[in-house]
Amino acid sequence: MWGDASFWNRFRRRFEACGYSTEAITFLHHEKPQDSSRLRHVGIMDYVEQAKRVIETLPDRPVVVGHSMGALVAQKLAESGLAKAMVLVAPVAPAGISCGTWSSVRCISGNLHQIALQYPFVIPYRQSRYGLLNTLSPREIAAIHGAFVHESGKVMWEIVTGAIAVDEHEVSCPVLTIVGSEDRSTPPSVVRKIAAKYHADYKEYEGWCHYLGIAWDAIEDVVDWVSTRELQ
Repeated sequence: MWGDASFWNRFRRRFEACGYSTEAITFLHHEKPQDSSRLRHVGIMDYVEQAKRVIETLPDRPVVVGHSMGALVAQKLAESGLAKAMVLVAPVAPAGISCGTWSSVRCISGNLHQIALQYPFVIPYRQSRYGLLNTLSPREIAAIHGAFVHESGKVMWEIVTGAIAVDEHEVSCPVLTIVGSEDRSTPPSVVRKIAAKYHADYKEYEGWCHYLGIAWDAIEDVVDWVSTRELQ
């Protein structure tokens, strides 16, 4: 959420160094410069359909890697049989798994009115420092938050109300879930339940927050997990 495909730059470089081809999606209306008004009626299934169109252009089913809200999109893709394997990085929970921890509620406390009204919004600096970027340096926090774009209020409403269900019996591919031990947005207590839902491999990174796009140990582990399963 609040980002674009550049989140995946380090992941992509590492995968491509190992001989993989990669694609990264900037979700609808997240391009810069951004016209946030176009997000007014965009929901998670719009992102799912966008991702499906990208997959249709590929020569084979991909290994789908999703972060946060994008990991919920990944779960819907796997449910549709479109993933050879799936990696969920600090994933948002589908319906049936409560995401309403005290820390996750505090993360969105500065935007409750926009979420209720389903207006596009950017998470304030204070909340992002608390819940998304809490183990990073002040310089890293300023740079990452400064690059944030608006997200759809409808999307966040769907997340907090548990509107997006995934039938785990339709997910037949291998799954890896990873999370930082200090993640306050999608805390380990929630991510472990997601891993259990899919009988997934689970790995937790000590001292890391929600923003694992710069966590080289996590990136290496994801590449190794894919490689050892010969998921070319």
